[in-house]
Parts: sequence; C-alpha cells; structure tokens
Amino acid sequence: MNLESPCKALCKLTDDDICAGCNRTIEEITNWRTYTENQKQAVFVRLASLEKTRPS
Repeated sequence: MNLESPCKALCKLTDDDICAGCNRTIEEITNWRTYTENQKQAVFVRLASLEKTRPS
C-alpha cells in the first residue's frame, strides 16, 4: 500500500506552521515523501482525530 498525501491544494500555513488546507504540520509536509507507511498512517489517524473534535 502506498498512502497518498492528504494535501487538498489549499496550502496556507497558520502562525503555528499548520497547513490550513490539510491540517498537517510543516514537518509532516516536508517529510511526507520519506515517511514510512506507518508514519503516514499515524498522520492520517491524527488528522481523523481532529475531525472528530471539531464542532459541526
């Protein structure tokens, strides 16, 4: 399995260096190509947990 980037092409970094489009950190964005599948999966898990905590 090769997990695709969660990039939504709405790139804009917040003051905390979080992408406003995909919610990845600058570290996650810059290192995505070298991450293992487990590291990429961990990013997706973190992003999913953010979705669950956001008010509707």
